[in-house]
Amino acid sequence: MFRSLLSAAVLVCAVVLGPVAHASSAQYVTRHGNTLELNGHAFRFGAANVYWLGLDENVGGIGYPTRFRADDALRTARTMGAAVVRSHTLGISTGDPKSLEPSLDHFNDAAFASIDYAVADARRLGLHLVVPLTDNWSWYHGGRGNFTTWLGLPADAFYTDPAPIAAFERYIDHLLNHRNPLTGVRYRDDPTVMAWELGNELNGMTRPWVDEIAGHLKTLSPRHLVAAESQFGVDPAALAAPAVDIVEVHYYPPTAEKVAADAATITGAGKVYFAGEYGSTSAEPALMSAMAADRDVTGAAFWSLFAHSDDHGYVQHDDGFTLHYPGDDADMRRHADAIRAFGLAMAGRPTTAVPPPGRPLITHLTRSGDTVTLTWRGATTAGAYTIQRAANDHWMTLCDRCATDTTGTWTGNAGPGRYRVVPFTLAGTAGPASPVVRLT
Repeated sequence: MFRSLLSAAVLVCAVVLGPVAHASSAQYVTRHGNTLELNGHAFRFGAANVYWLGLDENVGGIGYPTRFRADDALRTARTMGAAVVRSHTLGISTGDPKSLEPSLDHFNDAAFASIDYAVADARRLGLHLVVPLTDNWSWYHGGRGNFTTWLGLPADAFYTDPAPIAAFERYIDHLLNHRNPLTGVRYRDDPTVMAWELGNELNGMTRPWVDEIAGHLKTLSPRHLVAAESQFGVDPAALAAPAVDIVEVHYYPPTAEKVAADAATITGAGKVYFAGEYGSTSAEPALMSAMAADRDVTGAAFWSLFAHSDDHGYVQHDDGFTLHYPGDDADMRRHADAIRAFGLAMAGRPTTAVPPPGRPLITHLTRSGDTVTLTWRGATTAGAYTIQRAANDHWMTLCDRCATDTTGTWTGNAGPGRYRVVPFTLAGTAGPASPVVRLT
C-alpha cells in the first residue's frame, strides 16, 4: 500500500512554525570608527549568504520559499557559528510577477510574506541581517537594469539620471516603510537589520550616486548601517563616501594576503571591513584562522548555504559553491567545519559540540511486497539517520545510521508496522525521532 504524507508534512510545518507572535528583543549593531559593537561589546562575526530567503529560483521555477526551508537555513547558519546572514532577496525583489515591484511603481505586497517570516525568524534566533537593495546583475530577483529598462534608458543611467534614481528611492521607501506583521516593527526601525547594502556588486557606482542613496537611507533609517561594494576589489566611491559605514569585498578565491591588504586599506580609511562573499570551497583551516586572527577583519560571509528540501534531501544549486551542512562528502564537511570554527573564533566562543539534530518528518512510505521505501524531510545538524520499525511495542532497527540526506531515501526488506526515523549528528548525538507513521 502507498501512503503519501507530503500534505501532512506541510500541515506540521504550518503548525510548528506558525506566526512569530513573540519575536525576541533585538539590539542595533553600531559603528565606532572602523569597528562594530553590539550590546556594548566589540562585534566580529562569521556570516552566511542565504540569498533566496525572500524569493527562490530553486523550486522548479520562481517561487516563495516555505517557512520550513527558511527556518532550516537560518538555524543551520546559527549552528555553523554565523551571527549575520546576508540575503539578496530580502531586499532585491523587482521585475518578476512574484517580486515586490513587478513593474515601475506597481507593488505586489503579497511578496512581503516570505520576507517578513525570514526577518522575524532571524530576529528570534538572534541573527542580524545584511540586506542588498538591488543588483548589478539581471538575475531572477531583479536588479538595477529594471529601473532603467522601465524608463527606456541605458543601463549606466542608473547612476546619473534623476528618473531611475528617484524610482529606486521610491522602491527603497516602500520596502523600509513596510511594517512586518509578525514583529509589529517597520523595517526602517528593525534592529535585526545590521546594514542596508546599496546593491550587490554594483560596478560603476559614482561618488554622487553613493552619497545620494546612502544619504537617503540615513535619513529614512538613521540607526541602521550602510554597506557598499563593487564586483572587484575595494570600491573607491564606497571608501570615500561619509555615509557608508561598511565597505565589502568579494573573493573568488580569497587568499589571506589579499584579505589582509584589503582590510588594512578599508580600516585605514576609517571604515569597517566585511568580506561579503567568499566561495565556500576556499574555506580551509589555514585561511580561516588567518582571517580570524586579523583584527582588521570584522566579518566574512561564505557563499552559499542551502537548506533541506521540503520533501527529502537538500535543495540543490549548480554554481559550484553550494554548501549543505554538515556536508555531502568529506571535502564539503572539511569546509563546513572550517567555517564553523571561524564563526566561533570571531565570536570569542570555544569550539563546542554540534547541537543535537532537530526532528525529521517522514514524507512518503511505500510498500511493494516485502520491499519498503521511505523518504523523510531532514533535520538541522543531522549527518546520519536510523530507520526503525515496530510490529508491536518493540522497535527494531532496520538501518543503524546508514541513511543520509544526500539521498533522503531508504529502501529495504520489511513489512507492515509503524515506522520512525531517528537523526544523529556525525559525532553520534541523537535528536528526537520523527512522528510515527503506520504502514499497512
